Amino acid sequence: AVYRALFGGIFIVVIGVFVPQTMFWGEEEFQVVATMDEAKELPNIWPTSGRSGFEMNSSWKAFVVGMCKIVSISFTVAGGLRGGFIFPLMCAGAAFGRIIHDVTPDFIPLQVSVLCMAAGMNVAITRTSMATTLILAFLSGEPCAIPPILMASLCSLFATSYMVSFIALSDFRFLADFS
Repeated sequence: AVYRALFGGIFIVVIGVFVPQTMFWGEEEFQVVATMDEAKELPNIWPTSGRSGFEMNSSWKAFVVGMCKIVSISFTVAGGLRGGFIFPLMCAGAAFGRIIHDVTPDFIPLQVSVLCMAAGMNVAITRTSMATTLILAFLSGEPCAIPPILMASLCSLFATSYMVSFIALSDFRFLADFS
């Protein structure tokens, strides 16, 4: 377990050195990711621009941040490290929501695209559509965004519901092989 945690920690640090927006849980980095602020606005990182001077200033770089955050979450969970995946998933969703806003700037407001994508990513994994909706709406100070966030949460819940039945079915088949 120690080697697994060490291996996971090394990869998280390497990713964080090159893409500093992916460090920590994401709850304090959420605003910087959602608004594409400069890396100097990151609250817990020093030096803020990381080793490569990475700045999130385009949709491509928002995609890189989102994917790197998902990889970091995977290493955190697989390594058995402290922390969870709820706020990090929301932070990755904020990066992907920023891409959606860049594609449809006149159609979907920034707050709605970021919050809906964050909710969708979180609900796909945690299966908590109502709690995610309320947490995102009230922590962001956007209670008027509850209807679109709830719709995104429910769409994510229904779109990924087959995964639960598929996984459960495959578990039973796996167990049947041993009997």
